Amino acid sequence: MRRLRKQYSLCSTVVRMKLKFISLLAALSVSLQIVSTENILFLQTLASKSHHIWNKQIFDRLYDNGHNLTILSFEEETSVPGKTFLVVEHFMERVMAEYKDGWDNVDLRNPFKNIMMMYEYYGISSRILEKDDAVQQLLAYPKTFKFDLIIHDLTMGQFLLGFVEYFGNPPLVSVTAFNIPPHVTTMADTPLRTTYMPHYASCFDSKMSFLERVKNTLYWTVDIFMRNRVYMANENRRIKRLFGKEATSATIIERQSDVVLVNADFSMDYYQALPPNVIPVGGLHVSRKENSPPIINQFIARANKGVILLSFGTNIGSEMLGERINQAIFNVFRSMPNYGFIWKHDQPEKLGVPPPNLLVLKWVPQATVLSNKRTKLFISHGGLLSLQEATWHGVPVVALPMFVDQFSNAEKLVRAGVGVALPMLDIDETKLGKAISTILDEPSFTTKMKERSYHFKGQPQHPLDRAIFWIEKVIENEGLSYLHSPAHDMSVFAVYGLDMVGVVLLVAVGYYLLIRKHFKKRSAPKKEHKSKKE
Repeated sequence: MRRLRKQYSLCSTVVRMKLKFISLLAALSVSLQIVSTENILFLQTLASKSHHIWNKQIFDRLYDNGHNLTILSFEEETSVPGKTFLVVEHFMERVMAEYKDGWDNVDLRNPFKNIMMMYEYYGISSRILEKDDAVQQLLAYPKTFKFDLIIHDLTMGQFLLGFVEYFGNPPLVSVTAFNIPPHVTTMADTPLRTTYMPHYASCFDSKMSFLERVKNTLYWTVDIFMRNRVYMANENRRIKRLFGKEATSATIIERQSDVVLVNADFSMDYYQALPPNVIPVGGLHVSRKENSPPIINQFIARANKGVILLSFGTNIGSEMLGERINQAIFNVFRSMPNYGFIWKHDQPEKLGVPPPNLLVLKWVPQATVLSNKRTKLFISHGGLLSLQEATWHGVPVVALPMFVDQFSNAEKLVRAGVGVALPMLDIDETKLGKAISTILDEPSFTTKMKERSYHFKGQPQHPLDRAIFWIEKVIENEGLSYLHSPAHDMSVFAVYGLDMVGVVLLVAVGYYLLIRKHFKKRSAPKKEHKSKKE
């Protein structure tokens, strides 16, 4: 019996050791899968700090997941092993130098001027970026260098898509922080319905009157013409200059995108039908970690009725608005001592001595302040990323739009009953004070924004997790060709069934001519018979 027990004990020990070894191998296998070493080229195209913050959430998570990244960046970042930055230096200064008269004399509330200004900006940016050292540095990479994936910011800079073919046509993922840009309709075969899809330069909603539908169709027509016939024609010429005369055009390459990640969420945005490879990941940046200085925490705790945050994002500084507007804002804040005001301002010394209820800082952790339960209101320029943060945290907004999509973003807030809009150029003490008081005195703004926040957060996974899932799925499968639209390989006539309509018309005309000829023959003998009788 003792021998049997010893043998049984020995067998049990061996089995346990084998099981431990198998589990160790399984854990090692999983860890090897997680810590992968795919090479990814991330081509940022827009010199915007806010867009960089959005893109940074993606490339930082990919880096944490074990991927190697080479990143074209307009912001200073320190390269580390596995994450190399090719920095485009002083880009915005060079771009703005091209605008000798500035933007002060352009009324960007006019949709046509807004659209034209955008494509002018895109064109100037590409012309300067084409010759930049960072792009030339990337061109110095050998063509045999293996990138397993290229991520391209589709907002602009389409000539950079030449690197897809240059590096042997790896899978392509397109991303954008600019909601769903108009050209997604062509590059991803997204249905375009100008009768209920308002253009970003308009202030219409999805329920338009007849005249609004006419105007909206004109805005879309001008945008498509400027993009396809002017802007993209220049981008294709740049590709030929950089990558050779035989290089494939950007128009064709952008349609190779396996997945298109767009900064949209239909709890905030108007209805739009999207194909399976266009994936909304709106708000992927909202949960980023930011350190809050003690001075802000103390100020928020001390405010009597709560705090109000004023921040115009990363691209617009309050000092850029001029003395009149700055003084109007300052006076309004001083006149409301029961509320604490946190004001992001790059030149606080120009404002003079602030009252006790005003904290002026050059940098504010916007997401952290908005997430605080004592934050009652957000005064913003109407930038999409800022409004997504406000919505996520349930904070109503006073929007002061200036250009591009900010007017339509502000109008969405007004229509949803979660904010008030006041164009930046129309600001004075009376109007701004009234806008702030309207929200503070009417609880429905906060209530509706909390409801909006509930719908925005009500997702099966965080938007950033969804974005990373699809990017890594593209890498794992070396592309997702089954998501590509067949329309890209068809002619315009075939896509819209014009060839079928043409055949039907030809048959109808042919039958008409045959029947007409038949009746002519039947009527001819009768006429001859009549003439003989006479």
